[in-house]
Amino acid sequence: MKRAIYLLFLIWLLTSAFLLGSYIYAQAGDFPAAQIEQLSFTPMQGNKNLSIAEDDQGNNWVRGYIPADLLGISIIFQIPSARVHDYSLYLRQDGEWKRMLRNTDSRSGYFKSRFPQYTLIPGDSIYYLALGAHPPHTLQVQLGERNQFSSNESFDLFRIGLYYGLALMSVIFNLVFFLIFKDRRFITYCILLLTTFLSFFYEDGMFHYFSDGRLVMDHLIVFNSAVSSIISVPFTYYFLDLSISFKRFGKWFFGISALLLISSLVYAITDSPAAQMFAYSLCFLFPVYCLYLAIRRFRHDVYARFLVLSFSFVVIIGLLYVLYTRVDSSTYSPFGISTFRLVSAIEIIAISFAIIFKAKSLQHENDRYREELNNYLKALEIKEVEERYRINGVAHAETQSGTKEKLIDALKAQYELTDREIEVLLCIWDGLTNKEIAEQLFITLSTTKYHVSNLYLKLDVKNRNQAQVLQKSLRA
Repeated sequence: MKRAIYLLFLIWLLTSAFLLGSYIYAQAGDFPAAQIEQLSFTPMQGNKNLSIAEDDQGNNWVRGYIPADLLGISIIFQIPSARVHDYSLYLRQDGEWKRMLRNTDSRSGYFKSRFPQYTLIPGDSIYYLALGAHPPHTLQVQLGERNQFSSNESFDLFRIGLYYGLALMSVIFNLVFFLIFKDRRFITYCILLLTTFLSFFYEDGMFHYFSDGRLVMDHLIVFNSAVSSIISVPFTYYFLDLSISFKRFGKWFFGISALLLISSLVYAITDSPAAQMFAYSLCFLFPVYCLYLAIRRFRHDVYARFLVLSFSFVVIIGLLYVLYTRVDSSTYSPFGISTFRLVSAIEIIAISFAIIFKAKSLQHENDRYREELNNYLKALEIKEVEERYRINGVAHAETQSGTKEKLIDALKAQYELTDREIEVLLCIWDGLTNKEIAEQLFITLSTTKYHVSNLYLKLDVKNRNQAQVLQKSLRA
């Protein structure tokens, strides 16, 4: 699993580098104005203010209207979608249809923007868009007074900057935590964050902004979505500690992953909408499988419950965002890129904290196991020492017992002491008084004094101190 993750990350980097420089932005060519007025337009799906028609050459045209309150003033025209870029805007000026210059201002010249923009002072309310042979399923157009539009764009850039700052900070933190804890949850989530970051970077039009409109990246984003989908599986396995059971699913995982990557590359080579839809359909397969794994452990694992809530929320919002961009942008307008970005930011914070707590709990558990093991080893060591002391003590006691028996035999032979006198002498050597000797030997005090007197005579000593000296001499 670890090698597969690193290999996938390497493929992602190489393919990203290839696709990054493979698609250069190009504007649509000019068309005769007479053809525009002769077309039969029908309302466009998801936007009743726009209508679409196809000419004899297979090119699609969209007709729209500029509100009356924006006529005669400086306005900005923009289609806020990274997927819609290769188009031209036609506006009637001085009685003639003219193709407008994008990202060009009469006062300041060329300017940067996240999406192609047109600075206009319209005199006619009708405009036309030349979209080529592959028009989008749905289309949203932004029109606004120039100063107000610039103010709104600055606020949007501020919100986007906050998200990217959060995403980059989370990537750095997860990478640092991986280096500290050596936990694969961090590195898999770090790769998942990078792919998600790249997707939003595309959707927010940042490639267009930093490349001055030269980088389109349509094909790369499909491949990047495939990598995000694939990496969600090992992340789920590591997050829920399911690495052991991965062997049963491994062949299916690698097979579907290969199919997903191949379909993404086929789309990059052929530009086939069918290959694109097939790749996007497969992209939802792995997150759904991750939800299935988490639901199976929902009752027994608090982290599984957390993953179910966060992943299901993201998957649902992701589906609604797909419907917004590809089906009906009017009906699903609350689920645009801003909503998706907000949900992603919440998920980044929640998942990052969950991984940290998971790693800390595992570390505490490992510390507890380590402490229990150390205590067990200490107990074994203490038991071993006690056993050694016991064996040594028995040997010492046996040695002392043999020495004591030899001493008693020597006293009997040299001083002709009786058994009772020997008992009294041993008590004297232990430092007992006459009264204590009488209590220990269960004899009267007078009898004790009698034996002590006889001992002094036989041993040729005058007091207890001399008897102790005699003991030392005998033991020596």
